[in-house]
Amino acid sequence: MAAGLLSAQEIHWKGRELQAGIHKVIDGEISIRTAEDTISASRAILINQPKRAVLQGNVVLKKDGSLVTGDSGVYYPLTKQARVAGRAVIRTKDGDIYSESFLYNMQDRRLVSEAPVHGTAKGLRFQAREGLIYPNSGNIRLSGQASWENDSVKGMADTILLDKASQLVKMSRNARIIYKKKTDEISGRYIELDLKENKISRIEGSEIRRQDMRIRASDIRRKGDDYDLRGNVKLTSVDSMIRSEGDQARILKDNMSMTGNTSTNIRDKSGSNIIIHSPALHSVKKGGMEQYHFYTHSHIRGDYNGYADSLKMEKSGKLTRIFLYRNCHLQNDSLYLEGDTLEILQDSAMEVIHAKRNALMVMLPKTGRVNVISAASISLVKSDSLSEMTAINETESFLWNEEKGNVGINHTTAPFQKARIKGRKVSKVTTRGASKSDFQPAKKADLNYIQTTRNRISLRYKKDSLAGRADIPPLKNFLSGGGKPKS
Repeated sequence: MAAGLLSAQEIHWKGRELQAGIHKVIDGEISIRTAEDTISASRAILINQPKRAVLQGNVVLKKDGSLVTGDSGVYYPLTKQARVAGRAVIRTKDGDIYSESFLYNMQDRRLVSEAPVHGTAKGLRFQAREGLIYPNSGNIRLSGQASWENDSVKGMADTILLDKASQLVKMSRNARIIYKKKTDEISGRYIELDLKENKISRIEGSEIRRQDMRIRASDIRRKGDDYDLRGNVKLTSVDSMIRSEGDQARILKDNMSMTGNTSTNIRDKSGSNIIIHSPALHSVKKGGMEQYHFYTHSHIRGDYNGYADSLKMEKSGKLTRIFLYRNCHLQNDSLYLEGDTLEILQDSAMEVIHAKRNALMVMLPKTGRVNVISAASISLVKSDSLSEMTAINETESFLWNEEKGNVGINHTTAPFQKARIKGRKVSKVTTRGASKSDFQPAKKADLNYIQTTRNRISLRYKKDSLAGRADIPPLKNFLSGGGKPKS
């Protein structure tokens, strides 16, 4: 046993003691013992200025039932610190932790890696630029490009705490979880995973990436394959063609429900855009078909503006079908449609609109004159340059003839009417069954039908304004200021 150089601790050795100036070299088995820890090595150099013991060969630090081993080490008696380096390993009952160097503080009893660290703990595999092992609990704090994984989950974050006793993984800053078998990916400011239940117990500022959509919310809870979302919920399809926002949502394996003043933006590849506002949204996926149901009191804004008590949209490949039910109407800058039910079918080549039961269609040509058709059912087939209108049962129309020298209104009633529309101009009108028609020249035209139509549209707008939401701008009457004939 030797004292003097390291008088605060006990030093035991077997072998030769060599003196070389202010250094003492111990060549043989050496151990330095404190009240709680023991450091041993095959060789040591004891140095007075500054006080330290340089350890060489088979360095072993025993602490708290764990072993830290390495090729070399340094013990600092004044600061009560010990370094174990060179293929260093911490061996515990829960797993092994590897780094090129660990620094042990004998006062707070923490072990810190001084180089990138990796290892296992309770079945988890982990790695990071730095690692900290806490005394007593054995919890591990990983920092800098930290990650962990087991057979089903992989996690990444700037900081990760492996809480052994409670079986929690706590991930902070740029946290991300990938479910290997489900291809789901979750990210957020903070994620807490309960390993015993294999579920997320807490999450903040989060995002989920799935094969079919991207999900954001202030709070996300996962239960098996299901998610409960609360606060600023945002869902986006992978192709960004559909975006939905709401206050809360629940996502199951093949369907989703969202509530709280939802807003859904639907865009197609041609650039057309529709925004649907409604109190609630439910979506279902069946094979290649996606269905979206909006209820009750759905407001439409965008390329089309309008309203419906409820709305359903179906998407399959390039085909989109939209159904509006009860008190529904749609309009753009030149066309207004209403009915008890409206159906819109869109693909890459054409658009088909059906207005069923109490149907009304109003068209504004570039001249500003108003064309009106009412019927039990109206269909409009639209392509890039040409459209065709068909009205069935109890039809009545006020259609302007725009030919020079014969400008005026054709007022027609018939069981069936069909017309061609090109460049907002109506032409080639045909009828079937018992028909009545009269022509009124522009200067003698009776425009009372415009006011009657304007009043009917106003009744639809009263329904459209029921929600009273500040984020849904009120619609201006489609016929406000319109309908004055031009010479």
